[in-house]
Amino acid sequence: MKTDSGVRAALRRWVAEVSGKVGPHELDDATPIIERRIITSVQVMDLILFLEHLRGKAIEVDQLEPGAFRSIDAIHRVFFEEMVDAA
Repeated sequence: MKTDSGVRAALRRWVAEVSGKVGPHELDDATPIIERRIITSVQVMDLILFLEHLRGKAIEVDQLEPGAFRSIDAIHRVFFEEMVDAA
């Protein structure tokens, strides 16, 4: 399992590469990535696939909470916090 900082860095790199609008150094963990249109709602499906790859397990999309993709902080809290705590 990746470390907390490794997961966050991987997420920033992915968002920057997919968006093409910002570099990973321009994102902080609180940047609202959908609200600021850094990634589009269409790209969220690709993000889910990337998250499944990082986590090593599937995401139940029917159980997603509102705001789950708001920022790197939100993504980490929803999809990785319990995994990092358990490691």
